[in-house]
Amino acid sequence: MSQPTVSGVGAPSGGILPALWSLITPPAFAVRVPTAAGLRYRDERQPGIAPLADVYLPDGNGPHPSVVLVHGGGFVIGSRTMKPMRFLATRLAEAGFAVMVFDYRMILRGGRLPESLNDVQTALSWWQSQAERFHLDQDRINMLGPSAGASLMLLAAETFPANTLRGVISVFGIYDFTFLSGRLVGLMRQLLFRSRDQALWHRHSPVTVARTDTPLLLLHGTADDLVPIGHAECLADMRRQLGLPVETVFFDGVPHAFFNDARQPAAKQGIAAILAFLHRQAA
Repeated sequence: MSQPTVSGVGAPSGGILPALWSLITPPAFAVRVPTAAGLRYRDERQPGIAPLADVYLPDGNGPHPSVVLVHGGGFVIGSRTMKPMRFLATRLAEAGFAVMVFDYRMILRGGRLPESLNDVQTALSWWQSQAERFHLDQDRINMLGPSAGASLMLLAAETFPANTLRGVISVFGIYDFTFLSGRLVGLMRQLLFRSRDQALWHRHSPVTVARTDTPLLLLHGTADDLVPIGHAECLADMRRQLGLPVETVFFDGVPHAFFNDARQPAAKQGIAAILAFLHRQAA
């Protein structure tokens, strides 16, 4: 069996500026207020970013299916309160899903890849432990992550027992750390791994290790200049070769970070694709 590669899809750093600009523009949707905010998902103290989570509950008594959101931001910026997280949490809660979104340690603020990944694992375990408190359906827990959050989510999913998650949704994610270029992205990778070993980068990439049999949905734009669509195509090919469940939804002409602006057709279409996938997994 051949190993898929992301040949020829190095990403220029120029895609960063449009993504950042769309992130700081005002929200174009009615923001839902968290049911509970600033909850600690880890008791012990740690340097860097505090382990805090917000919870959004839907109407009704439950038990609720749920989605754990892992924010993006290139492992350097981002938080549980960033605009795309509030947009996703609002839409998912309106559709009947309980949502937990949390902060994790990032580069220069308490961590690199091992610490970021550990926080994602700890947050998911904490969410499982809160089932009675928030009236959660333990058999219908899903995860969703955009960009760097997609990478961390996929790596974390591999460390949990089978059937922990009902579905995983990965949005314009970084799936092979080897195939990223540009000075800013290169600096991010060096800080994340503290190594120049390309074999190490590839060995710790989702395209190498994302082999859970949990159903996976990949969303990506064909005009993504920051993380080219070849990342999603490669990951989908790898999973198909292994007979693992994977679905893809590619948006023609759409760039990175399309959930940053709720007015964009891709944001609306992306939400529709996510909800359709979640409802299929719940059936």
